[in-house]
Amino acid sequence: MDFGLFFQLPCASNQLVSNRYSETIQQSKLADNLGFNTVWLAELHFNPRFSVMPAPLLVGSAIAQITTRINIGTAVNLLPLHHPIRLAEEIATLDVISNGRAVFGIGRGSIPTHFEGYSIPITQSRDRFIESLDIILRAWTEDELTFEGDYYGTERLRVVPKPYQLPHPPVYIAANSPETFKLVGELGHNILATPLIATTKGVMNGLKTYRAQLADTSIGTNGGRIAINLPVYVDQNRKKAKNDVQQTMKNYIDALNEMRESSARERENQILAKGVTRRDRSDLTPDRIIQDYSVVGDPEECIETIEKFKETFAPQEIMCWFNIGGLLPDEDVVRSMTLFAEKVAPHFK
Repeated sequence: MDFGLFFQLPCASNQLVSNRYSETIQQSKLADNLGFNTVWLAELHFNPRFSVMPAPLLVGSAIAQITTRINIGTAVNLLPLHHPIRLAEEIATLDVISNGRAVFGIGRGSIPTHFEGYSIPITQSRDRFIESLDIILRAWTEDELTFEGDYYGTERLRVVPKPYQLPHPPVYIAANSPETFKLVGELGHNILATPLIATTKGVMNGLKTYRAQLADTSIGTNGGRIAINLPVYVDQNRKKAKNDVQQTMKNYIDALNEMRESSARERENQILAKGVTRRDRSDLTPDRIIQDYSVVGDPEECIETIEKFKETFAPQEIMCWFNIGGLLPDEDVVRSMTLFAEKVAPHFK
C-alpha cells in the first residue's frame, strides 16, 4: 500500500500566507526524500480559514522543481469552474516539467460560494463535469480537437503540449455521494474518497457500487485504484498525539460550520430540487474525528488503525492529512511525517 500527503492549506488570522505556502513546498520535498508516493493538492476558494490554495497547479509546479520522485496530484481540481482547454494545457505542462509525475485528480465541487464566485449555476455541475472531462481527455490524445457540446465548442484545435505520460496522466475522481461513486465506475477511472466527509458507511457502500460498476463497464480503462483521505498524526507518546491535534481539528470543524451557515448555502437550498439533501456533519467533534476517521497515536497504534482501515476499504493508497485545520507548527508536522515514514509505513510495504 502506498502513502501520500494531502494539503488543503488553511490559514488562520495569525498565520502568514507566505509561510503556509513555504511550509507546504518544503514538506513536499521532505516527503519526496522519505518515500511518500504522491503529494495531493486541494483547490478551494474564498475562505482563508478553510484554504488559501485556489491554484494548486502553481504550487505543484514549484514542488516539481525541488523533487525528483514523488508524484504531484490535484485533490482536486474543481472541473466545473475551469475552462477545459485551459486546464488540459496546464495539467499537460505540469506533466512535462515534472517528467511524467502529474496525477489528474478532479471533482464536481459542492461549496455554493465557489459556484457563485465564478458565476456558474451549481445545478450545472454534473453536466459541466462530464463534458469538460471528455474534452480534456480528447485534447490530450487527439492531434486536432473538434468538439461541440452544451457548454464548449471548438474546431480543429491543436492543444499543446501533450502530456509526458502516455496516453495521459492517471485520472482520479473524488466521490462523496452514491451518484458520484456510480459515475466514477461508469467512466472507468480511479477514485478518491474521504470518510470524514462521506462517513465510513457512505464510503463502504459507495466503493461497493464503484467496484461493481467498474467490473461491468465496457470502457477500456486503467482505473480501479482507490485512495482514501485520512487525518494522520504520529508521536512517540500516544496521549500527547491525541492532545496535540485537538485544537487544529476544532479549527477545521468550525470552518466547516461557517460554510454550512453561509448565505450562499441558503440560496443553494432554494435552487436545488426538493428531496436533494446535504450530508450534515454538525455532529463532528475532535474526539470523534480521532476515533472514527483518523490515524492518530504512537506508531504501534497507528499501524493497528491503518490495518482496520485497510480491511474496511481495501485502498491502494492512503492520503495522509498531516495538518487538518492547519494550526500544527511546522516542526510538529515534520516530526510526525518522519516518524510515520520510519516506523509506520514500512509495516505495509
